[in-house]
Amino acid sequence: MRDHLNKHHEAKGEGVGRAGPAASATTAAAVPPAGKTLNSHDIFELCIQRALNLVKLHEAAHGKAGKPEKYASDAHRAAIVLAVSALDAFVRDFVIARTRSLLATKAVALPAALSTEIKKFVKDDALIDAARKDDLLERVEKAFRSDFERRSFQGTKNIEEQLKIVGYDDIFHEVAARGSLNEDTLRNDLNRFTDRRHAIAHRGDYDLTEKPPKELVVTKKDAKDCIKLMCRIAKHMHELGVQP
Repeated sequence: MRDHLNKHHEAKGEGVGRAGPAASATTAAAVPPAGKTLNSHDIFELCIQRALNLVKLHEAAHGKAGKPEKYASDAHRAAIVLAVSALDAFVRDFVIARTRSLLATKAVALPAALSTEIKKFVKDDALIDAARKDDLLERVEKAFRSDFERRSFQGTKNIEEQLKIVGYDDIFHEVAARGSLNEDTLRNDLNRFTDRRHAIAHRGDYDLTEKPPKELVVTKKDAKDCIKLMCRIAKHMHELGVQP
């Protein structure tokens, strides 16, 4: 994955999110051709296709005689969980690619926050050893990936904090400006879908304050709006690139 992340800035997203999630992730063309080097946005789109497939499964159930069973709505819930998780994975790889790019570009000073973060994981004696063996990038990436396994990259706060470390002081402002989106709406919607993802994954999508617990309503629009938003955020972050 390291090689394709180094080339992450070279491939631009094409149309995802502007005309809706169907713009590039709903057809077989979303699968990269044989031999193509994947970048993290390519992988994001493969994951998003799974979420879209779940929406299609529910639509297919409507083709049967009568109304689909109530449990079929879990396809929409699963689509929301997958879409939020796809953005989580994309942001992780984006941060690692940006970190490698900054470390490799010797003419550019590292953001102070990134230097501090690196020193948490790669101690002074290891830094000297890494300099001698010329494998600092690999050591930092390994340390970051290990740490990222214990973190969440979901919701505006978590994403903003990590992107600041690699030099993006206001990532959602930049994404909103690039996509001609309302920044407050972008933030609110991302947090709303992230909270819904947590409700589905951790509480079965029930309001536990009710007695008995009350199942929350989920619709196809909820699922498709979530997928569309995650696509927009990933697309415009990808367009920003990982170069210093």
